[in-house]
Amino acid sequence: MNEIINDNTVILKNLHVSDSKGNTLVSSSSMNIEKGEIFGLVGESGSGKTLTAKSLINLLPDDLIFSADEMIVAGKNMLEISTREKKAHIGKNAGYIPQNTVFFLHPMIKIKNQIADGFIDHTNNNKKESLLKAEGILSKVGFSNPKLVLNYYPWQLSGGMRQRINIAMALMNDPKLIVADEPTTALDSTVQKQVMELFRSINDELNISILLISHDLGLVKNYSHSLAVMYAGVVVESGTTKSVFENPKHPYTQLLIDIIPTMKIKKTEPLAEIPGYVQEKGRDTKGCLFRNRCPKAMEICETYVKDHEEDGHYFRCNLD
Repeated sequence: MNEIINDNTVILKNLHVSDSKGNTLVSSSSMNIEKGEIFGLVGESGSGKTLTAKSLINLLPDDLIFSADEMIVAGKNMLEISTREKKAHIGKNAGYIPQNTVFFLHPMIKIKNQIADGFIDHTNNNKKESLLKAEGILSKVGFSNPKLVLNYYPWQLSGGMRQRINIAMALMNDPKLIVADEPTTALDSTVQKQVMELFRSINDELNISILLISHDLGLVKNYSHSLAVMYAGVVVESGTTKSVFENPKHPYTQLLIDIIPTMKIKKTEPLAEIPGYVQEKGRDTKGCLFRNRCPKAMEICETYVKDHEEDGHYFRCNLD
């Protein structure tokens, strides 16, 4: 059976992504996104956040290969349906909001044509009906004159306005899941807050699950219900946002929390950072990928990592 009866919007177990040369990019990663929650996926650049999300919504590049023990998205088992069925299901039930607003919207096509296309493709509505719906959604995301905005080209809009257009496009088909990939990148702090408050209101009013991808742990703390921390293609800790922040178990999570900027930081004081970098190769090891940067690493970490889970709080580390 393809239909799955489950309250969770996403169930992912043991995702593995590799390139055409067999290099592991994401390994043994799992997450559950409950219906109506904002789920944060955090980690430094190169941690595998976007690849994990694109695996869920059928947007992985053709040269990458993935497998999983289980992958349920918006009530469908994505491992048991055809490519054509995946495209139709994701098009109707999942919205994608990219981090790059400049390249996602075609600069020479009016907003009204770009926002209507997906809706027409996945419904039996015509252009007039789609534009009426678009006007309502543009109003919902903060535009006071949606008819005027529909006739604009993207280059006539600010970065914050373009991001609201992307959010409106993601809402057109009444999705069950929205994937927001670094949605506040390149926006100033005032617009960042406006965009994130918009996500919160969408989540509250429409009960849509949101997968919020970010390198900003402080942002995820303020807006997510649950979260997963990724490092070098592996989920190293996950749980409710409250439990992870109040009792972080993995040394990587602890360091990420420690470097969140505070209002007390002096103007001349440099921002804190974790020494080293996220490794790109050798991710298929049975040892801990964080060990070379970890202040608490032990000899056993080179060959073995222990999984822990208690009351829904998971972490992958040899420390108890």
